[in-house]
Amino acid sequence: MHPPNANASVSGVQKAGRAAADFVAMAGRYMVDSGQRNRMREVLKRDGMTRAQRRIAAAELAAAPAAARAYAGLAATSLSMASIRMDAGIPAHLNLLIGEVVPGAVFAGIHTAITVARSMTATLDVPLRVVMLDFTTMDNTPAVISRYLADEFALSGVEIVRREELCGRQFGSADIWLATHSKTAHAAQVASEAGIIDRARVAYLIQDYEPGFSPWSTESTVAAATYHAGFVPIVNSFPLATFLVAQEGETVPDELVFAPSFDLERLAATAARRSSGGPARVLFYARPSKHRNLFQLGVSALRSTVLALGPEAEGIDFVSAGEHHDDLELGRGLTLRSLGRLGWDDYFELLSTSAVVLSLQASPHPSHPPFDAAISGATAITNDFADTRTHLHPRIVAVAAETTSLADALVAAIRATGDAGGYLPVKPGLLGNPLDEVVRAAVARLRPS
Repeated sequence: MHPPNANASVSGVQKAGRAAADFVAMAGRYMVDSGQRNRMREVLKRDGMTRAQRRIAAAELAAAPAAARAYAGLAATSLSMASIRMDAGIPAHLNLLIGEVVPGAVFAGIHTAITVARSMTATLDVPLRVVMLDFTTMDNTPAVISRYLADEFALSGVEIVRREELCGRQFGSADIWLATHSKTAHAAQVASEAGIIDRARVAYLIQDYEPGFSPWSTESTVAAATYHAGFVPIVNSFPLATFLVAQEGETVPDELVFAPSFDLERLAATAARRSSGGPARVLFYARPSKHRNLFQLGVSALRSTVLALGPEAEGIDFVSAGEHHDDLELGRGLTLRSLGRLGWDDYFELLSTSAVVLSLQASPHPSHPPFDAAISGATAITNDFADTRTHLHPRIVAVAAETTSLADALVAAIRATGDAGGYLPVKPGLLGNPLDEVVRAAVARLRPS
């Protein structure tokens, strides 16, 4: 005879097994399906809020004018600025609108945003105020952020305003605003539509074509709408500006387009350390979590490269850097070794030993790794995008974003490796204008004389 609860125990085991299988399947879909990730993000935005965050969101909705409430729910930041108040008696500041500044997680986009803000405060001769529109990470206090800005950017005395403190907050009527991402630009757009802030006093730092970051959806259309908000654009590179004009029909004057900043001193030192000796190394800039970096396509191209090279592939060291992933078999007993995220010194040291760099990006912004490689003497293989990447540098080879074209380019580059290449910076003016010149032009439009 079976114990009275035997069936219940078996049923429980079966349920647990099914739950585990469902979890594995869901995780698999999350990794490969951008639509699934988007849906889960929306659920987390709605259901993942703490009780305190729900109270803040409810207070923002209650305090927002009717003209702003119609935008509730379009994005997590929609009403974050809709309850602020203007006061003519408060001295003017530059308000840097950003998701959050998290020391230790300030990557290229946020680093550029803070750099632009620093230049704008100097040109405007007003203090900087950082306004964070995401809910603040635990233990990321204003004091921690202020110390980081002082240490890393020589910005002292910066006022930090967290999302949790924004509802009903007073700002100066003469303030200038700098939006730095589509979600912060959306918040400023809602506030301007509601008559809270003057859109003519808002600059918009555009660093990529963000509607492409998500599938066709409310999220992508909200991002596209920010380009038509009437803000003064400050655009990172001519290739991006060209695509933006073609895609959105908005005029971007050349004087408002700046060139990306590369660490030329480190890159010159990297070029000087290069040597033609040692095993050939191919470096893959790999970010599996960022779909626009085309991780799976890059792996496919490397496998096709090994197949095409045959015995020539033996002895080549294939490594990846950017984000950690499991080591992957490429064929012929060769493995793509993942080095994960590297510190700056380690990154440039690895670059000095890499003759060929594969770096992909399905967006018009000219990302840094191909330029870091080309400037420091390596051959960079990347994908073209709407004809925005050709002729940017003699050592950047931009081909169609498909396996065979990328593999052909990789094979040619590997076979051509010989003497180490020298330092070769980008031709001045090719990617954009000096940042300080662009900032002055933008400020003149924000504060006409």
